[in-house]
Amino acid sequence: MTSEADLLLRQGISQYQTGEFELALQSWQQALNLYRSSQNFKREGAALGNLGAAYQALGNIPQAIVCFQQHLEIAQKTQDATGEMNALANIGNAYLASAEYVRAIEYWQKLLAIVPAQGDRLQEGQILNSLRQAYTSLGELTQASKYQQQQLAIARELLNSAIATDFVSSLEAIGLDPTQDLVGADLSQFDLRNASLSRANLEGANLSGADLTLADLSRANLSGACLVRAKLSNANLRDANLSHADLSDADLRAILPRVNLSSANLSRTNLSSAYLQNANLQGANLNDTLLQQADLNGVNFSHANLNAANLTRAELNQVKVETTRFVNVVGISAQMKLEFQQQGAIFEDSTGDHQPIST
Repeated sequence: MTSEADLLLRQGISQYQTGEFELALQSWQQALNLYRSSQNFKREGAALGNLGAAYQALGNIPQAIVCFQQHLEIAQKTQDATGEMNALANIGNAYLASAEYVRAIEYWQKLLAIVPAQGDRLQEGQILNSLRQAYTSLGELTQASKYQQQQLAIARELLNSAIATDFVSSLEAIGLDPTQDLVGADLSQFDLRNASLSRANLEGANLSGADLTLADLSRANLSGACLVRAKLSNANLRDANLSHADLSDADLRAILPRVNLSSANLSRTNLSSAYLQNANLQGANLNDTLLQQADLNGVNFSHANLNAANLTRAELNQVKVETTRFVNVVGISAQMKLEFQQQGAIFEDSTGDHQPIST
């Protein structure tokens, strides 16, 4: 009897995988009846879980939940930890499918309470992802952010333990999409060397002290991000948005053509030999910034503040310097100073006195 039931169970799985949900339902119902007759409780629970999946695929969510609940009761009675976790996850997913987020959260919270004991950090990260999405749907963004941070901690563990080969794969393994799920994320001190974060949305993220050496951040959105003391040597920031970002004390010796650094804080930032052609630095703060030998051709410095910046041997062709303040800047020749003043630049000495255009 058990072998016949097992055959029906496997048959139902094959039917389900090919989209024959009605046939799978019939096979699993027959298997369930046989398991009940032989009092094989563990297999009965498995059949109930499969029945629930078939009902859900057919759009009958209430009946699916009934099956999952029966599976849960059997798993708890027989102390089947794996069955209990599967049942709780299935109930949560079923409630999510019917947009009953509060009920879904109730069961995922129960699941989250028992998963850590199994030592499966990957599954724990996936449960946290479900909770994050449910709270986001409810508009409870503070709670959603809490679970996001727990996911990021797991992503770091997965990366360090070599379960994931790179940061992006560790994010994807637990359901995080770098193009949309990292807004405001705390990634401080993260090792993101060589990370593929092209087009990632990191708006308002905390990346202070992060190592982004050789990372691909082309077209990424880092507006308002904190990158204090971040390492971005040889990173690709082509066409990235770093407006209003704080890059003070960062190593930004990187590839930055057409990057948007408007109103960014670049105090003491190392941009030596950086490639910044046609970048937008309008209103940027460049106090004590190192720009020697940087390619600054076509850069828009309008309304920026360069106080004690080092521009030694920097390329400065066709730059825009309207109302740009130059205070004690190193590396500006007398001829270049005159040209910049004619374009509206303001040069001040250490006492703050304006230096007028030479006549």
